Amino acid sequence: MDRQHLTDDLIENLAFAPDSKSRYEIYDVSITNLCVRVGSKNKSFMLAARYRGRGGDTSLRSLGRFPAMTTEAARVEAHKWNQSVRQGVDPAVEVEAARKAEVLRRRSTFASVMADYLAYIPSRKRNLTAGDDIAFIKRNILNPKTNPWMNLPISEVTDADVTALVRAIERRAPTQAFHTFTKLKTFFRWAMHPDRRGRIGLKHNPIEVATANDLGLGIDDRVRVLDYEEVYAYLKAANATPYPYGSFAHALMNCGQRDGVVAAMRWSQINVARKLWTIPGSRNRSAKPGKSSKTKDALQIPLSDRMIELLLSIRAKQPAGHGDFVFSFTGGQTPIGNLGNMRTAKSGKAAEKADTAARGQFERIMLAVLDELGYVCEDPWVFHDVRRTVRTHLEPITGRKEVAEAAIGHGKSGIDRVYNLYRYRAEIRRGFNAWSALLEKVEQGTCTIADWEHDPEASVEAA
Repeated sequence: MDRQHLTDDLIENLAFAPDSKSRYEIYDVSITNLCVRVGSKNKSFMLAARYRGRGGDTSLRSLGRFPAMTTEAARVEAHKWNQSVRQGVDPAVEVEAARKAEVLRRRSTFASVMADYLAYIPSRKRNLTAGDDIAFIKRNILNPKTNPWMNLPISEVTDADVTALVRAIERRAPTQAFHTFTKLKTFFRWAMHPDRRGRIGLKHNPIEVATANDLGLGIDDRVRVLDYEEVYAYLKAANATPYPYGSFAHALMNCGQRDGVVAAMRWSQINVARKLWTIPGSRNRSAKPGKSSKTKDALQIPLSDRMIELLLSIRAKQPAGHGDFVFSFTGGQTPIGNLGNMRTAKSGKAAEKADTAARGQFERIMLAVLDELGYVCEDPWVFHDVRRTVRTHLEPITGRKEVAEAAIGHGKSGIDRVYNLYRYRAEIRRGFNAWSALLEKVEQGTCTIADWEHDPEASVEAA
């Protein structure tokens, strides 16, 4: 057995074997089972050992090819392999496992794992916002123009990477930054599931301990309610705006439900005899984002007499064969869509045509009435403010928080959610009737301060 002190120079000068049958080995003097095998075309470092599963026979295994692997690197690797052999572990198996893990890690980029997550989103239990969530992630997180690390292995994404992305979004849209961060938190929790993290090579959640509060992110709760003058102008605008937007505006103010849910109201959901409106829950097959209840089960909302009168008047004007949707531009086949068409455009070409276009008619009338009243408000209203206004007035009208909450479809919490199944329908209907009566007074201009503020001790002068 030829044995020498192996060096890079020595190996470099070794002559190649004349043919494959004439290959030879030279062993190292310092690591006695390490050798260099010289063939007709290649020189490779080999390690002779009794590997597990080989029946006690000594065999040669390749450590690497010279000169890609240097002699010093070969000695280090031989030392590691010898330790594994002494522990009864086959080092070749370890190397192959490490190689596969590295291939998996490189293949499992953040973008590829996120693609799997996007495919999972529609199967979530609470799924009404799936489409919006997917669109948001694609626009803000899977955007190569703003996300430089989306094609990195997911195991290499750091908390600093996430923070940098969120900060960049925060500079132009703070609320969007908050939602970006919360969606990334949810994504990484999903990726760290025991059945998933091993397959994608993710060992830890990079933002596990980070919170939106730590980054100074958050959403300010909107607390805007419409003043008396605004409700008066709103009702005047509803009267002056043709169906379906005008009728929709009246319904929204009278029933206090979410604007998207009211816009998608169906005749098949209305029980006129019982004065009930059944709103499908999130697990209903017909449920759609923003147009159904956020609760799993359907909600039955009692309706006021005035609301029933409104619906019957709408029905009486609709031709035979009208579809199921109450508020529609397509004969009831589809519900009214973009409610932004009721608002005035603030910029662009639509704003230039605002005085003549059908778009914004409702709000233009409303603003004109407010101008006549000399009412000025710096904070623009949004449709959800109508719902908040109804909820705010229902509390003093009904005298009970739980009734006011149930009236606008908010679910019960705590032990009441399980054991108190009373629906407060009679109380809600009385509350809505009182609210509708108050709206009628506002519309006619006969509402007093005492009426509007629900204070019998206030002055009886008109509000």
